[in-house]
Amino acid sequence: MNLDNLNLSILNELMHNSRITNTELGKKIGLTSPAVAERIKKMEEAGIIKSYSIDVDYEQLGINENVIIGIDIQYCNIPKFIEEVENINGVISVMKSTGDFCVIVHLIAKNMSKLEEVITKFSKHGNTSTFRILGTPYKSVPKVKDLK
Repeated sequence: MNLDNLNLSILNELMHNSRITNTELGKKIGLTSPAVAERIKKMEEAGIIKSYSIDVDYEQLGINENVIIGIDIQYCNIPKFIEEVENINGVISVMKSTGDFCVIVHLIAKNMSKLEEVITKFSKHGNTSTFRILGTPYKSVPKVKDLK
């Protein structure tokens, strides 16, 4: 799919606020609401827009552990690991990686004992290193048209 400047502008606006209405978005970029809706639909069908999400403050939900876990796992064992991870509550994402860890997991847990349970499960796949997220002092959404 060819992404022109209008499509890129739509993506930028949605990445900053996925709840923006098509009317508001159209006013910002100079299109009608139906034209915006059609472009969004085409980008969804092409797989460019995969989903819409929200940013949650986990601490306000009583979730006290927000961590990144690196796992030194054999690359060929990643599919088996993914199967197990799909059944673990609190896993936000699993990423394949280069460097010291073949897999990086973003995980939330209610407390330290729940976190320890998960780390124990992960450690049977390889050595783990856990990095506690203390805060996010800077968070950005890149402008996709500036990345091209």
